Amino acid sequence: MKGSVLQHIKPISKKDQVIEMIRAAVLSGRMEPGEPIVENRVAGELGVGTPLVREALLELEHQGFVQKFPYKGTYVTKLSPEEIEQIFRLRIELESLAIEWAKKNAASTDIAELRRLAEEMRHGAESMQIDHFYDNDIAFHRKLWEMSGNAYLVDTLERLVVPLFAFFLMRNDRDQENYIESAANHLQIVESFPVLEAGELRRSVKQTMGRWKSDMLGRLFPETTENASEREEREER
Repeated sequence: MKGSVLQHIKPISKKDQVIEMIRAAVLSGRMEPGEPIVENRVAGELGVGTPLVREALLELEHQGFVQKFPYKGTYVTKLSPEEIEQIFRLRIELESLAIEWAKKNAASTDIAELRRLAEEMRHGAESMQIDHFYDNDIAFHRKLWEMSGNAYLVDTLERLVVPLFAFFLMRNDRDQENYIESAANHLQIVESFPVLEAGELRRSVKQTMGRWKSDMLGRLFPETTENASEREEREER
């Protein structure tokens, strides 16, 4: 055998295994949104120590899949329509501001990285590898936040948006066309960087995110969205 044709097997730590097992249980629906996570029970089921489960839950909280509440415990992330509305109300303002500042700071290498991440989203959408799509989606947004140059804005958006991404992934009911369209929208943002002024870019992104919010709420909570539309129609009359 000439040369090396095989790659080294990457060692996976016990903590990473615990993270993957809990994450898989959440994404498969075996652990449902809003379900409490009892550390010693999970440790017993997995045959590991409670401190290891605690470490894994900290990472899963960073990824947005679980939420910790003081004096209450840890729960699988669950968001109501009202909470999603409130998150988006802030997100649209803060992320569009981050993108406006990112435009002013953007180097050619930054644009190239954003384009690469959007292309990876497209590959994930075309092959329906949803984990791959979402991993690159959140990486795309984190890159934009980082480009703003404001660490406090980055931290705020991280806390605000990451649970939203995780919840959408848990409640995955989007069709392939929707994923491909989302990837195309991200590529359009990248192509707009050299063309639009900072203020124009911010307004364009706000409009796109507003449409995305409506689409997501309609998919996740169709009954609630229909009731809201009916109320709006009555008010217009």
